[in-house]
Amino acid sequence: MTIRITDSYLSAIMVGDLNRSLASLLEQQRMAGSMQRVNSYADDPRAVGIMQRLNALITRNESYLTNVSRSRTLVDGTDIALQDLSEILADVRVIALRESSSLANSETMTNSAEEVKNLVGRMMELLNTSIEGHYIFAGQRTQDAPFIFNGGSVTYVGDGGDITGRTGPNSTMILNIAGDIFMGSQSSSLPGTVNLGPDLLDSTLLADLNLGEGWNTGSISITVGSGLVHEIDLTGAVTIGDVMSRIEAGTKGTVTVDIGPDGNGLVINGTGPLKVGEVSGGTTAGSLGINTSTDGGTLRGSDIRSAPDSDTLLSDISALTGKLPLGSIDILWEGGVTNLNLGAAVTLGDLQDQFATVMPGMELTLLDGYLQVVGPSSAAFTIRDGDASGTATALGISGEGTPSRMFGIMEDLQTALIAGDKDAVHGAVGELMSLGRTLTGLLVKNGGRQNDLDWAEGILRQRDGRLRTNLSLERDVDVARVAADLSRAQASYQASLLVTSKLFGNNLMQYLR
Repeated sequence: MTIRITDSYLSAIMVGDLNRSLASLLEQQRMAGSMQRVNSYADDPRAVGIMQRLNALITRNESYLTNVSRSRTLVDGTDIALQDLSEILADVRVIALRESSSLANSETMTNSAEEVKNLVGRMMELLNTSIEGHYIFAGQRTQDAPFIFNGGSVTYVGDGGDITGRTGPNSTMILNIAGDIFMGSQSSSLPGTVNLGPDLLDSTLLADLNLGEGWNTGSISITVGSGLVHEIDLTGAVTIGDVMSRIEAGTKGTVTVDIGPDGNGLVINGTGPLKVGEVSGGTTAGSLGINTSTDGGTLRGSDIRSAPDSDTLLSDISALTGKLPLGSIDILWEGGVTNLNLGAAVTLGDLQDQFATVMPGMELTLLDGYLQVVGPSSAAFTIRDGDASGTATALGISGEGTPSRMFGIMEDLQTALIAGDKDAVHGAVGELMSLGRTLTGLLVKNGGRQNDLDWAEGILRQRDGRLRTNLSLERDVDVARVAADLSRAQASYQASLLVTSKLFGNNLMQYLR
């Protein structure tokens, strides 16, 4: 049976094949141009759903990375401010130590009071640091400066709120340090008020004088009576005995030099008036505590004792003369009273050991010749005499231990400097040390936050890489494959055009010719 295929049917078949070849070519060209396998919902409905979910996860992950970047700005700014505060506190401590030594006088103390005032101003600037218009130490009240002057004193007007940042799908972290912590540290301390330095001896090394700061070698001048001036070169002296013998030899016996009855300084006797001064702008006499004058025949130097240590015998401390053996002290803390008998102590180290045994958590330390009691928390405590021996008073630790106050101690230090009260100036050193420990702890905490942010950023970037890789697998084309498919589609379309032109080559117009 003969089957006749009409021209119209053959034409429809050819045109359909031609259109399919063209559609395939256009599809390959679209993928080659966009380098994406899925360009519309119709391309791969299943892949479109996966791509939408992956894009949402990528967007969310990018928001976490942005949060980490903003959080780092706050944490890094806090770190810089805390480091600068630590340096200022160190400067203030140097001032307190300097002005409580024998080298201080009314002029230097007045100048130092002004220096402390300027340092307080720098502290205010640091604690009122703002980043992008937000004050970093203000708690959650970030729009207003947290530290202000109120009646001559510094007041904190921020709050204690935490600022948190989300660093992952299920993780948040605290980013700020509220400024209220600087108004009272995390531990209470009671600085001592009695210098427990050992008595001077002929064998005391000059390098150990002034609580370990030593002395300044050079020459001094001594004016005796109506104007006889002696210049004595003390270069090369090693001990207190060397200084005393050189002065007596240099003045040819017109003066005598002894260690004072209280054991803390030198005493020069001769025909008054007596005056000891410096030579060529030196500081030797000042470092020996004798840069002064008197109308009488006895010139008493200031305290230049060396710093005690745990091996210092209590019997070598003039402040405890007539008060040995020690008695007991009472420690009032957390609603209880503990009686500590120190009668068996022979050295300062014995005091520390007995204190640590009876009061675990509290610490009895030696700080530049003074005892200091440091509590384990911010709770206040009280130490008083436990019997009639007056032991707590003799040791200089009778009183109340309170949290360290950054600006409060600055005000107290300025007041003491203006009043010329060296004991009060030195009493500030203990609280400054406590503040230093508080700042160190804050720096460690903030450093931990920086490490956490580094870790979080690393995790988020790894997650971003995995999500983008999965998205690429669903969406992007295989370059080599699409190039081959495009070449085949072009060849197929060209072949379709050629076949079609051949099949429809014989037509009515050609026949009539």
